[in-house]
Amino acid sequence: MPASRRATARSVAGGQGAGTVAIPLALHVSARIAERDAEDFVYDPTQLANALRDLADAVDPDGVPVCDPQVLLDGCQTAGDVAGSEQLKAAVEVTRRLRATFGEGIVLAAVLPGPAAIADRVGATGAAAAETVLVLGKEFLAAGADLLIVEDDEELPGTALTTLANIARFHQAAALSHGAVRYGLPATVSVGLEAPASVPGVVVTPGALARDTDIAVLRDWVAAVRG
Repeated sequence: MPASRRATARSVAGGQGAGTVAIPLALHVSARIAERDAEDFVYDPTQLANALRDLADAVDPDGVPVCDPQVLLDGCQTAGDVAGSEQLKAAVEVTRRLRATFGEGIVLAAVLPGPAAIADRVGATGAAAAETVLVLGKEFLAAGADLLIVEDDEELPGTALTTLANIARFHQAAALSHGAVRYGLPATVSVGLEAPASVPGVVVTPGALARDTDIAVLRDWVAAVRG
């Protein structure tokens, strides 16, 4: 894999250069490729790391998602649960392992639940929800993540994530909002599987892909997005 992928992602995400970084949100697809249980593999760092390696080999994307926002919220009833869950620990450990395996050759993207999603799930205040996103982001950045992608369907009023963006820059990484500018973060570009096209930016699928997504279609998406 090209050694420049991480550098390209930093440049593109930071608005300092042109280019495309193709990252299909295919965490659950990786479980099928590796023939892993759909539920259990996200709690097992070895299974999850192996599945994402298999995804990288099968599709050759520029980057892979090391977590899924709905998985990170699964079973959580408080903001503390979100920040201390077993699935978070597994995903952070996977980030460390994949960074050691791939070095500069792949982009590692942590897709995080946004403040609105966290507040809705656990009943936290806006401030507590934003602080939880910050805690999650710090964990992944320390483990070697290149991108933090915050996923929310809408922006929680009165909430900003500028501190998250500043901490990401300190780690030579970037914090983005999924699909639209929210919380003071620049946006990823969402491109569906049905009609992929070459566009500049950090390009992701509109949401997490289903486990049974066709691998050939996914491979074609990566190729078309790159152009």
